[in-house]
Amino acid sequence: MLKKAFLGIFLALLFVFSQAVFNAINTQSTYIFTKEYPAFGSEIIKVNLNDGRIKINVIRKNKENRVISSSLFSGVFLKIQNHYYTFGVKRLNKSREVDFTFRNFYIDSLRTKEAVYISDDRGILELDSGKSIYLSSLLLGKKIR
Repeated sequence: MLKKAFLGIFLALLFVFSQAVFNAINTQSTYIFTKEYPAFGSEIIKVNLNDGRIKINVIRKNKENRVISSSLFSGVFLKIQNHYYTFGVKRLNKSREVDFTFRNFYIDSLRTKEAVYISDDRGILELDSGKSIYLSSLLLGKKIR
């Protein structure tokens, strides 16, 4: 009896995982999200999803439009409806250091090519002046491809 229950749970998980892999392999999209912060400037996030691979470029600029920080995340992703679960490496500011990281976020796009990016792991940006800026978890942008 218990064996059949575990078999059912295993098959359900296998079905969900295979559907997530299938959806990821068939996804080809590019999004650009921007957010203006009065305290320091702006933030641009470019998300490129291509056949199960993902690249996320984050560029933060000050009020004079100079880049103050940048990062590149590249890896693979699983897609369940509009939820993305990613595994990959993150490089900060052209450094040789890489961090293996797991991210999850939600992207929804409308027919008008507008898009919404929702993530709960945005955190705080510390500026050189000592100020801390809370980064927005909700970004608006557009779908390019």
